[in-house]
Amino acid sequence: MALPWLHDTQARLAQSFRANRFHHAQLFCGPVGVGKFALSDELANALLCQNVNEQITSDNGLLKPCGHCKSCSLTLAGNHPDKRLTQVDGQSIGVDDIRGISDFMNHSAAQNGNKVAIIENCEKMTVAAANALLKTLEEPTNSRFLILTTSQQAQLPATILSRCAKSEVKVTNTALAEQWLQTLEIPHYNWLTLFYNQPLQIKKWQEQEQLNNIDTLYKFATDFKQSHNFNALVDIINKQPELVRIFTLFLSEQLKQQLLQGMSFDSYQNAQHALAEFLQNNIQVLGLNLPLAVSRLAYTLRNQ
Repeated sequence: MALPWLHDTQARLAQSFRANRFHHAQLFCGPVGVGKFALSDELANALLCQNVNEQITSDNGLLKPCGHCKSCSLTLAGNHPDKRLTQVDGQSIGVDDIRGISDFMNHSAAQNGNKVAIIENCEKMTVAAANALLKTLEEPTNSRFLILTTSQQAQLPATILSRCAKSEVKVTNTALAEQWLQTLEIPHYNWLTLFYNQPLQIKKWQEQEQLNNIDTLYKFATDFKQSHNFNALVDIINKQPELVRIFTLFLSEQLKQQLLQGMSFDSYQNAQHALAEFLQNNIQVLGLNLPLAVSRLAYTLRNQ
């Protein structure tokens, strides 16, 4: 992992490990696209590494795996028996998932070292799952570590939050993110600066060959009041409904600029309300007539 904006967080984790204050349950909070999972995965690999104590006292002093011990070889092969990852895509984390983690933690380590479980997007836990996790959090076992990530901290129960060591994961220096993105040879789109605090989101769009679609959404947003043909816009959102959030973000930024340029506050509020309603309808209304919804939004914004 070479994400320079995470260096300070890594340094704090290493410091607590050296001082024997490293908590058995680590919670990484932050927006999508900042590297919470990459941080979790490297931390898990470091905790499993047989040379972790030597690594922590090396020149860089960060909590990283050595990459050449038997444990690291198993990790690189993707079949380390003492590492467990729980990921769900668009669904909840159920109580059986958490019970599986508890069983995993209670068994002896195959490599006679640490055992680590990662729960990505832990805010997706059901109430029953969160309650089941409490026992593991309240009764920690030596050499057992739990790493959780979330982009929706407010959705986590207070009982979970209070039993974890929380780290805010974010881009505090956007220049580092900008320099990192330059190494990916991404064209300098006008909208890139809006996502310097989520650089991995940009990388994901690049890998999915979505950058041109994102740029098309941006161009529609900048000329939305004057546009009358929305076919390309509707086509993109129909094929990838999740991109409606990006389009509304672009429109919201345009409205903010218009407010600074003299748009009345009442008009600004009306426009933002119409935009919020458009987004909500796209998310919640099944079978929404998207061309009509886009036309109505354009009509509303033109009259503000």
